[in-house]
Amino acid sequence: MKSFISYSHQDEQMLNMLHKHLAQLKREGLISSWTDKEILAGGSLDHSISSALSDSKLFLALLSPNYIASNYCYEKEFKKALEMQEDGILIIIPIIVEPCDWLSTPFRRYKALPKDGKAVSTWENQNTAFLDVIQEMRKLVTSDLAEQQGSHSVTISAPRNYRVQRDFDSIEKMEFVEKTFQDIKQYLKRYIDEIIQMENIKARILAENDKDFECLLVNRNKIATESHLRVTTIGFDTMRVDEIHLSYLIKNNTRQFNKSFILSLDRYHLFWSDNGFHSHRESKIELSTKEMTDRIWNEWLESVGII
Repeated sequence: MKSFISYSHQDEQMLNMLHKHLAQLKREGLISSWTDKEILAGGSLDHSISSALSDSKLFLALLSPNYIASNYCYEKEFKKALEMQEDGILIIIPIIVEPCDWLSTPFRRYKALPKDGKAVSTWENQNTAFLDVIQEMRKLVTSDLAEQQGSHSVTISAPRNYRVQRDFDSIEKMEFVEKTFQDIKQYLKRYIDEIIQMENIKARILAENDKDFECLLVNRNKIATESHLRVTTIGFDTMRVDEIHLSYLIKNNTRQFNKSFILSLDRYHLFWSDNGFHSHRESKIELSTKEMTDRIWNEWLESVGII
């Protein structure tokens, strides 16, 4: 199976490790790999990359802050890969090599490697991380080979990422809300740890449980400037069972405001959207957990004069 490896040149060390771990799959003839290192001097960069990508069935993206910041990797190679994936002729595999904001990108639609999308660099032994990557890839390529051997069709295409329509019960919705709430708390805790490194900025968590998270932020650079933040989940309303909200309250010395996000769904998945003026489900914009957290965080900082 031909694979196209998309990576930032600043992550070349991770690329080299991946090549080492791919060696046995290549030796068995199960996979071949292509990178821009194959381009000869004087060769056309755009044409060579486009041609190699068109001939590939796997798109291996080594995700890192460098990758997401790279216009060429993200805007050109990944964009082309998305089009091919939609046509059912390419499989996209995100390989998280460094902690980065990949969950806020379209990569979040695909199963990431290593296990649970834990970045390779954060494993105690990076070889163990890459072993997990290779084991998952071996399952994929051997499964594809078995399908080819058992099929009488002349043309073999990569398996499509099918979307299955489904319904969601109340427990699934509750679990989705709980998971989002826990993730937002973890984001906020990390943000708080960062902001208190600034001079005269103090913060303290006042309350924390499965439904509420409350904290205080003080800007000692301004007189009597402090702000409370409370993030809470609101369960099923007895009158409107179809609406579940995750709300946040910000209260400083002069004013307070309460906003919320609403749990939405389509025929395929649950997601959060802004609880604004959109009345039709089709017009709601899906928000990632990090986008929700960043909105809460930025408004809280602004309430004490931090931009």
